[in-house]
Amino acid sequence: MSAQQKVLIFALCLYIVGLFFSRALLSISTVLLIVNAVFTPNLKENTKRFFQNRAALLLSSLFFLTVFSGLFSENTTTWLEWVRIKVSYLILPFSIVSISPISKRQFYGLLYWFFIISVIAAVGVYGNYLIHYEYYTDRYNLGGSMQTPIIYVRFSLFLAFAIVIGGFLWWKNFVLKFKWERYFIAFSTLFLFIFIHILAVRTGLFALYNTLFASICFYIYKQKKLGLSLAAITAIILIPIFAYNVVPSLQNKIAYMRYDLSMYFKKDSNIITSDYMRLISIETGIRVAKENGWLFGCGIGDLRDEMYAIYEKEYPSIEKKLLPHNQYIFILASMGILGLLVFIFVTFYPLFGNKHYKFWFFVCFHIVTFSSFLAETTIELQIGNSYYLMFVLIGSNYLAGPEGKKELQNA
Repeated sequence: MSAQQKVLIFALCLYIVGLFFSRALLSISTVLLIVNAVFTPNLKENTKRFFQNRAALLLSSLFFLTVFSGLFSENTTTWLEWVRIKVSYLILPFSIVSISPISKRQFYGLLYWFFIISVIAAVGVYGNYLIHYEYYTDRYNLGGSMQTPIIYVRFSLFLAFAIVIGGFLWWKNFVLKFKWERYFIAFSTLFLFIFIHILAVRTGLFALYNTLFASICFYIYKQKKLGLSLAAITAIILIPIFAYNVVPSLQNKIAYMRYDLSMYFKKDSNIITSDYMRLISIETGIRVAKENGWLFGCGIGDLRDEMYAIYEKEYPSIEKKLLPHNQYIFILASMGILGLLVFIFVTFYPLFGNKHYKFWFFVCFHIVTFSSFLAETTIELQIGNSYYLMFVLIGSNYLAGPEGKKELQNA
């Protein structure tokens, strides 16, 4: 392992801890990644490696797409805020992909570290839930959630991905040193699977079950074991039903969701609930795209102003005004159809370029992430942005190396 690879792995381990517990640590590890890639005698070689990685180059283009949208934005201050958020698309691709490809053990080890940190965080949240059980039960009746180290939607997404990692590492018989680690991985994955239902955040559950269903379909295609696959599909259908009947937090969340949606379909503007607001935000985002021209949108700097103007006029009782709660509608409203097409191409290329879709784990990562795009603006905030970039770039780095290419060939 080269010195640069050692620093890369160390910085990424800090980065993962920062994702859950510390934005300051996230920033520090980012600086360390930049320094490691730039201040080195191998800068020329690193630069060449970066420009040979099309996925990384394309991801960097999302920064310039945000910059370009400033041509259609009158609110320069807000536009610069979005540019600042997207600077990571200019920095991280070079900082991670330019380093010589990591090994299979290093890649699996980073996944294992994310899994361990997820388990630690989940145990802490679950312990707090048990201590304040009655309080959180009442809170779920009002559409609330547990206290989590980061916003609960992102936390549930991380748990869904950690479950995928646990299943993957167990399937691959991965351990760092001891045989008992396989039992730890199996037990912890089961714990996370149960806990994500207790947490009862729909984004994480939706992403998890989408990934499980796709994985079963892939297994049917590869192994032709129809009986076992049908049993797995039946389990995927029955487990949520069973969970609904035995998990109070999930029961309360679904009951509130039904009430929430009923208010939306009644169009009762005097009672604005959480799902009602989310659906209105999507409707309003589409309207902003229509009123400002489908081709280029309103400009990302003006999106908040355009949305808020409609809210003030038509939904004056809304206190918490939301931007479009859908990643694709967010891009459509702010950057138009052209921006949306670029965004879709850029985010799908790392999966389909160089046949990376043959590495099923990489497919699962994208299913988890793309599922969240349907109900959240996942990569428009620092934590979601950092999570997405880190794993798509680590995957690209690994698959560009000899062991990654071998994994693709053996898939």
